Amino acid sequence: MSKGESFWGIDIGQCALKALRCRGGDNEGHIIAEAFDYIEYPKILSQPDADPAELIRDALDEFLKRNPVKGSHVAISVPGDRGLPRFVKLPPVESSKIPDLVKFEAKQQIPFPLEDVVWDFQQMPGGTEEDGFSMETEVGLFAMKRDQVFRSLRPFTNAGIEVDIVQLTPIALFNYVVFDQMSDLPPPDQYDPDNPPVSQVVMSLGTDTSDLVVTNGYRMWQRSIPIGGNHFTKAITKELKVTFSKAEHLKRNAMKAEDPRAIFQAMKPLFN
Repeated sequence: MSKGESFWGIDIGQCALKALRCRGGDNEGHIIAEAFDYIEYPKILSQPDADPAELIRDALDEFLKRNPVKGSHVAISVPGDRGLPRFVKLPPVESSKIPDLVKFEAKQQIPFPLEDVVWDFQQMPGGTEEDGFSMETEVGLFAMKRDQVFRSLRPFTNAGIEVDIVQLTPIALFNYVVFDQMSDLPPPDQYDPDNPPVSQVVMSLGTDTSDLVVTNGYRMWQRSIPIGGNHFTKAITKELKVTFSKAEHLKRNAMKAEDPRAIFQAMKPLFN
């Protein structure tokens, strides 16, 4: 991101729309967060009586009323379980032939015809090059089925917002950890795979799923786990015999409830 260039990052979650605007800072590699917005839906999208399309449309309309988007690029995140990440270690290969080898690997790793998906790859930092050959090269393959991409873009298209970048949430978490929390990493050409930096673990607990990322700054491992905040709300609903709305309120304000212990006991199996 160059100096003065701005980006809106927008996440349409199950519970709310979250947005952050950043621009390039004065120093290379630095960005400045200069605005944010959080618009909670009246209902969670996965509730039986909710109309997700209407709730998302209303949230985007409210976002556009409150925030200027014109002149900024737009990046959106999509849940990790909608995409397919694969990390592949390549054999020694001429650097110029990496794209051809990656395409071959993509055909092996992606369980759909390539014409049915939108895919790309990123060469991970830390490899070496000797006499024009790339050694210890690892690439990340990222793919989404085309219908999933179009489905994710549709609310923005309908709202008149042009999207520049679509990124899987776990990859966004990886970028956050590396660029915001691991600023003291050694240069890529000093990366030693036999003695890598200490890894960090980050978890994003969502409404229906949670994303877990483990990274040392050069390599990453990620999983999308089918447990989220909704599961805790449903556990309270079942154990305490209350409505979903009441259970959600109790979950968010457990320490202010008449019997906090009962609420935590209801959620304990999920914590375990």
